[in-house]
Amino acid sequence: MLMMVFTSCGEDFLEIEHWDITYPDVYTLSQENLEMGLTGIYRLLIREGSSDLDQNWNLKPQIAFSNYPANDLQPDGWDREFSQHTWKSDFYMFGDAWLRAYRTIDRINNFLENVENIDPDMLEDGQRTKNLISAEARALRAWFYTFLCQSWGGVPMLTTGETYINTPGKKRDSTEDAWKLIIEDYVYARDILDWKPRKGELGRVTKGMVKAYLGVAYMYQKDWNNAKKELLDVINSSEYSLNPCFGYIHAYDKIWQKESVWEIAYKQWPNMGWGAEGTYNDAVWYGAQMFACGEWGGWGPSHTSFEFCWSFEPGDRRLEYSVAQYGDLNEGYYTKQLGMVGSAQVGMSHSTAQPFVGNDILPNNYNKKFWKRQPTGPWHAIPVTYMRLAGVMLNYAECCFETNDMATGWAQIKAIRDRAWGKLEAGATKEPHGPRYDPTASDYRTSGTADFTTWVGAMDIDLNTDASIEAPDAETYYSTYKRSAGTNGGYVNAFKGWMQNKAGTGDSLFSTPRSTSANNQNKRAGYYVREWYDTNVQYTPYPSSIPVWKIALIMERRHEFFGEYSFWQDLCRMGLANEFLDAEYPVNPTNHPSISFKSANLNDRTQELSDFAQEIKTKKQIQTYRPSRFDPNKMLFPIPQTEMDRNSLLTKEDQNPGY
Repeated sequence: MLMMVFTSCGEDFLEIEHWDITYPDVYTLSQENLEMGLTGIYRLLIREGSSDLDQNWNLKPQIAFSNYPANDLQPDGWDREFSQHTWKSDFYMFGDAWLRAYRTIDRINNFLENVENIDPDMLEDGQRTKNLISAEARALRAWFYTFLCQSWGGVPMLTTGETYINTPGKKRDSTEDAWKLIIEDYVYARDILDWKPRKGELGRVTKGMVKAYLGVAYMYQKDWNNAKKELLDVINSSEYSLNPCFGYIHAYDKIWQKESVWEIAYKQWPNMGWGAEGTYNDAVWYGAQMFACGEWGGWGPSHTSFEFCWSFEPGDRRLEYSVAQYGDLNEGYYTKQLGMVGSAQVGMSHSTAQPFVGNDILPNNYNKKFWKRQPTGPWHAIPVTYMRLAGVMLNYAECCFETNDMATGWAQIKAIRDRAWGKLEAGATKEPHGPRYDPTASDYRTSGTADFTTWVGAMDIDLNTDASIEAPDAETYYSTYKRSAGTNGGYVNAFKGWMQNKAGTGDSLFSTPRSTSANNQNKRAGYYVREWYDTNVQYTPYPSSIPVWKIALIMERRHEFFGEYSFWQDLCRMGLANEFLDAEYPVNPTNHPSISFKSANLNDRTQELSDFAQEIKTKKQIQTYRPSRFDPNKMLFPIPQTEMDRNSLLTKEDQNPGY
């Protein structure tokens, strides 16, 4: 049995609206049926099933795997063990992710076996169409195997015709053999696919996507010359360009911007309210509530460390575009959207006006790449950008350094850093707000005919206008970055009280917190003063044996791809996870500080919070809790216990070391 997807193709976009179940031999009946089968594979790029991971696919496990172990992005609740490196083989996310990836591979293998039996004469453009369809399917198989091998090393490599049903047990392939098969699929697809998506439908696999990931596969094999060639082809293709403003990259409602090499775009459905996933299978990535802080109605899996905020050089705009810091405003869309004076401030009540919050006592800073709208509605789909041109450029830079082409490597890093400092913003046009559903329409949450309007004006981002601005020289800066022992430290907003907020001005202190209710946004705000906070735990400097370019690459990737899809994997591939953690997050067995109020009186509590801000400053307590040293076995996740139990050809010796 195979799920078959029925589609309606909107203008320039591959849309997936409905699926059904049928037998795979219907592929041989017509090209239309064959195309439906291929779309059934694309269907698995988005939500399927009812488990927590299935509903949040592309958030869990990908963002978790790529960020949480590095500690810049810190999860709460069930996923807390990621940042503490205490995960085990029975952790739910491992089993669900493994099964989901193999479910897709299973479908692809079944599909490819049937494609082999297709008579090309029944297809428009004959053998070429057959080859193109096979190439798309094989590229997607390679991409899912890339995810598996990055996470677990060598895995059982099911090939065309093999499924969990007819091959319930299969030995684990070596890591080297697994990557060879991945490369074989990518090379096949590279030689057949075009730079433009087939049928002109954005969302299909292209030559650019394949070359970018083929380059990654070669890098895992340390085949720097072949990787360099594939990556340079993408850079020189003229198909992609850097977005002039880093803050625009993750704009809602803007799919497949010029920087996107591989993206999964979610459709903006009329009903994007609570429970929308029950109606629309691809509606679950509906935006801000999945990333906003709890204070503003979000679910908050995006607590961001103070050490990450402190790691930026002055002038690097990626910080303001990536993080809503404690005591600051999350601006951007907010000001225009809600008509607020002052936008959404982090730390506007007695329970949140402190550096660490929540049951798990986590940093009160948040990833705002995906928090650009009010979490409570209207809800908006987020494009999921897995590979950006910036990633291709930094991968190419690494290959240049590895092949002793130093000048070219530093030139790529300079281009990324210049954009980060705002050089490309000069002369750029402010992006208009994307389309949205009108929240004033009475039926906007429930009706398929809700009013559709656009924001008036441009995104609320102040673009740099100085065309002469350039980033400081990276080689000079990183040659001394954390090369000698020291402690972390940086500016933190110290709570002082509450202030009246009239058109963004006023300094009268009040003892009662400003309301977070939408009707009272023009009344009160937290009053903070930026002060320097030191920490009291010595970090381990980066060893002198690590070349400057490697430090530059990991830090530029850290700042460029925070909260995205590659950072931890790159650290592990380069063998620098331990050095990074020791330098950026020295072992600290002391939990994050949290206030225990002594008084029920709000005036007294305001004073207690102000005193607490100074107390933790004096005691140097703002630093990430990291209870133990890094175990290098954690660079790979454990083969899920469910797979160890189910696959009769896996033995205890097949489990990754340390589990």
